[in-house]
Amino acid sequence: MKIIIKSDQNSYFSIKELIPFKSLLINLAKKDFLVRYKQAFAGAAWAIFKPLIQILIFGYIASKIMVGNSNVNNFLLVAAGMLLWQLFSSAFTDISNSIVSNANLFTKVYFPKIIIPLSTLLICIVDFLISLIIIIVLFIYFQQPITWYILLSPVFILLTMINALGIGLYFATLNVKFRDVKFIVPVLVQFGMYASSVILPTSFYVERLDRISPILTYIYCLNPMVGAIDGFKFCLFGSSAIYDMKLFFISIIVSFLFLFIGLRYFYKFERKFADYI
Repeated sequence: MKIIIKSDQNSYFSIKELIPFKSLLINLAKKDFLVRYKQAFAGAAWAIFKPLIQILIFGYIASKIMVGNSNVNNFLLVAAGMLLWQLFSSAFTDISNSIVSNANLFTKVYFPKIIIPLSTLLICIVDFLISLIIIIVLFIYFQQPITWYILLSPVFILLTMINALGIGLYFATLNVKFRDVKFIVPVLVQFGMYASSVILPTSFYVERLDRISPILTYIYCLNPMVGAIDGFKFCLFGSSAIYDMKLFFISIIVSFLFLFIGLRYFYKFERKFADYI
């Protein structure tokens, strides 16, 4: 007899519950990765080409706006911000569509539904690791010095994954109930890039928002990706990348708040997914 829903399944995130299904998690990630680049001429190299094109375009734009900085610094800062944003945007978008796109699995056998978005996140991490070749080449070419701060960079990569998972789970649940959510997500991603310190540093936004109202500065830093991107830039370029530690920590706290909300909302409606799908 097939079990689709367990009567004693957890209503909260549990690593212990996932351990028996780790092979399913890995196999789902492998399958989706192969499907993503199947019949693609450049294959996984698209993980490099896409962010590289954006780095060239937005690096040029940043050099025209931030005239006080050297072009080398502008391109390196944009490269760091863009690579981390690509990880977030692709993970957020794919996670938000993951439940609906894998609806056929819900009628097969029981497994923790959180495995589907987690497998999606794994693919995006692989893409990100491939794209890191860009920043490595740029650092070597421009002879950018590396400090011990770079050892902290995995912390902010993890923070980006937390942001993508938390917000993605919330929208994945909404997407099951309201299918027009998939049209809203790309708009949010596009807006979010310009509302984060991807192209321009946080100091650029804060200095202008403070002239209008200091409250707008705090609202700006409620964006969880501000702390993640600033922290990643800090690891690569030093302490000058973080404009204000207080605003920095506000953004980080919001990251974990969104993760909590996303997980709670996902598990609250997990049992009802099959009804909507």
